[in-house]
Amino acid sequence: MSLQPIEPESRELLGNLRNLLLEQHKLLLDRERGEYEKTNGPIAGPGPFLALVLGDPHFAWLKHISTMVVEIDEALSRRSKAGQPEANALKAQARDIMCPREQGSDFAVRYYNAIQESPDVVILQVRIERLLGA
Repeated sequence: MSLQPIEPESRELLGNLRNLLLEQHKLLLDRERGEYEKTNGPIAGPGPFLALVLGDPHFAWLKHISTMVVEIDEALSRRSKAGQPEANALKAQARDIMCPREQGSDFAVRYYNAIQESPDVVILQVRIERLLGA
């Protein structure tokens, strides 16, 4: 347990970040679904799609964002013992993860490519960067 509770400003920032990450995840998921269906044909429905998202390597790179959302949710939960140091670490982690790069990790490169191809992804990326002061 941290001796320093999460400051209200950080709590608000993390809540806003969580929402932006969810929006970005949805855009990227829809984009990846389209790419998957071009190669493999239509996905039969929500159940099979969820199974693919959870288990198919094509979608695995998106787990970085969903994991970040879960970590923020856990830190902001009423039962959490997370404090300001953990909030600062989450912000730093988000800055690192949500930094598209032409070269680097699979996530960074795929995210970079998505930004090159989708104005909607770019808009959310800018909003994330502004929020994080990146």
